[in-house]
Amino acid sequence: MKNQVSNARTSSIHLFSEIVKENSEKMMFLEMRIKELEEKDIKIKGEDEAILFEQKIVPLPKDLAKSSLIIIVFSAMAVEAYIYDYAARHLGDVFVKDHLDKLDTLSKWIIVPKLITGRELPRQQKWFELLKKLIKARNSIIHHKSSDAPTFSTDMQQYIKKQEANSGLLDEAARQSAMLLNLLADKIAEIDPQESVWVNAYLT
Repeated sequence: MKNQVSNARTSSIHLFSEIVKENSEKMMFLEMRIKELEEKDIKIKGEDEAILFEQKIVPLPKDLAKSSLIIIVFSAMAVEAYIYDYAARHLGDVFVKDHLDKLDTLSKWIIVPKLITGRELPRQQKWFELLKKLIKARNSIIHHKSSDAPTFSTDMQQYIKKQEANSGLLDEAARQSAMLLNLLADKIAEIDPQESVWVNAYLT
């Protein structure tokens, strides 16, 4: 039988999750709007209409990129903050700080549920791969490295292609990150039904 050390704790986890949800909805809207405008582009006639179209569509990919970055970073913050809170409520802050806090996020999600419930979240499932991808995407954002600007037209074309590919990867990581929060909530609730109230309040 697991023990609960503390109920009365303060946390911003639910705010992190709300930010993820809000930007997920914004991202869906922006993707839909970009698609609508790209389809409309085929029917555009005249220079004035083309200028108006450019004014409408140019800011949207930038806004989409912002939402993707926000979703990834705040999803990572939410899963890291939740697993600490889960551990601290059942094992105590001192134990967590002395023995668990220096572990990487993925290890915490494997070890903490096992310590509390005696059951491990199965690693051969989607949550494990998505959490690894989230951590990788978050690290690429937080530890961003600049690079030399392209100087020749061929280099510029390759640079643009690379940037578009990176944007696509970030957008996909953002979509998966939002999905991951719900998935992790379900997985914790499966092995620890008493945690359902907490995990639903924090992650869904």
